[in-house]
Amino acid sequence: METAFYLAMGWCGTKYPGWWKRFWRSPPPPPDPEPWWTIVLIGIGLVAGAAGGLFFSNAIAENQFFAGQNAIASGLFAFGAANIITGIASAFKD
Repeated sequence: METAFYLAMGWCGTKYPGWWKRFWRSPPPPPDPEPWWTIVLIGIGLVAGAAGGLFFSNAIAENQFFAGQNAIASGLFAFGAANIITGIASAFKD
């Protein structure tokens, strides 16, 4: 159940393709006829979320600061890890 939670947080943390272009106020690009890049980004987000959540959960297992909040803190770390990794990956697409 914990791993499924990390996967869900990784999926939610995945940046959409072209997210960084909104800062220059350019019009949104037309939909890609081949959505494989989007599927690859979702896969990267799932892997980054699961890895980030599991690593963070193991790192704080004995820490009293996170007592009773291990799943929440690890889920937030999984979300952030997926957000950062997929943000970097999607910026290199174009």
